Amino acid sequence: MLSFRQYLIENKDSIPQGVLVYGDKIFVGADHEKPISIGDERILDKIKSHGSKHGFYFEGDGGDAKQSVLGLSSVKDYKGGWDEDRMKSIADSGIQPQNLAILYSNVDVNWNKTKQNFKGKTVFDGILNWAKAGSSTLFGGAEVTPDHVEDFLKASSEKTGHDFLSMARKTPVSQGKEFLKKIEKIAWPDDWDTKKRTAGPELLVDKENEERNAHVIDNMGPGVYVAGAGHLKQVSDLLKQRGEKFKMHGGSQIG
Repeated sequence: MLSFRQYLIENKDSIPQGVLVYGDKIFVGADHEKPISIGDERILDKIKSHGSKHGFYFEGDGGDAKQSVLGLSSVKDYKGGWDEDRMKSIADSGIQPQNLAILYSNVDVNWNKTKQNFKGKTVFDGILNWAKAGSSTLFGGAEVTPDHVEDFLKASSEKTGHDFLSMARKTPVSQGKEFLKKIEKIAWPDDWDTKKRTAGPELLVDKENEERNAHVIDNMGPGVYVAGAGHLKQVSDLLKQRGEKFKMHGGSQIG
């Protein structure tokens, strides 16, 4: 099987965010807040046909749902969200630190929505109120407590040289975006796709994404899954670990 980087050579300019085909699932890479570009008409026709037959699925809250190239204008054009089914299971298993790590992924993109519930006196309050307000869609309605936030911030502090729990209790909520971006920089450094990932934020986001990707592969039905392009590398890594066959098209701008 070719390496991920070798796959990137194929159609690298026509499908910059990549398309991964695994059995009856097609993953279409998206650069958050930018339209998907698919210059290969053969691949585009295959995606549209497969989506029309089996349905399209959006990532997260559907921030990238509008994709004109696929004929999609809003979440109403999708069969559902590919996170929704998995989130329902969290209510049964309980919220884990990695589940809250979505808070410091794509901070700039998500902040306008995040800040609506990021309320209180301190960043700790903001995280707690954000998680409580979003529990029904993020965590299957599971109860969110201060202990969950403490565990999350402790885990985020490991091997970083920072005590994010103490900092969150002292930092005014008005500085929430800057606080989250500081952790995001540790979770997603410029060389995230090549370095050994050992810091707390890195391990949390990787575990969360691995669980999300595995859920789609193992539990979701056929369809077209629109996802942040980085997921395509993670999905390909997971499939290679399992010895599964798949096809990667393009992806020169991933990472």
